[in-house]
Amino acid sequence: MIDFFSLYTLLPFLLVLAIVYGAIETAGMFRNRALKAIISVVMAFFAISNSYVVDTIHSFLPYAAIFFILVFAVGFVKRSLAGGRERDNTMIIIIIALVLLLVASIAKAEGGLYEYSEFFWFIGVIAIISVLYAAYKMSSK
Repeated sequence: MIDFFSLYTLLPFLLVLAIVYGAIETAGMFRNRALKAIISVVMAFFAISNSYVVDTIHSFLPYAAIFFILVFAVGFVKRSLAGGRERDNTMIIIIIALVLLLVASIAKAEGGLYEYSEFFWFIGVIAIISVLYAAYKMSSK
C-alpha cells in the first residue's frame, strides 16, 4: 500500500502533474484551464498509485536534477557572455563556483577531498552570496 501523503510520493506526484500539464498546455489540446488541471491531477494520481512508477521516478530524479542544473548553467553562461550588452561577471562567478562544488561532491563521493571540506564550504558561501547579489542586481534593473 502506498502512503499518498508522504514525501516519497509527493515529489513524483508534482513531477507528473507538471509534465502532463505542460504537455497539454504546449499541445493546445484544451482551452479550459480547469479541465487541463483535472486531467493532470488524475494522471498524477494514476502515476503514484503504481509503486513501480514511483520507484522509477525516484531513480531518475537525481539525473534529471543534474541535467536541469547544467542546462540552466549553460543558459546563464551564454547570456552573460552574449555580445552587445554589458558583461555580467556575477553569473560567471556563480557558474565557476557551482562547477567547483559539483567536482568536489563527485570527488568526495569517490572517497577523496575530506581535508578540503572547509574550502568547499567557502566556495558554497561565495556561490550563495553571488546568487543573492545577482538577484538583487536584476531586481533593480
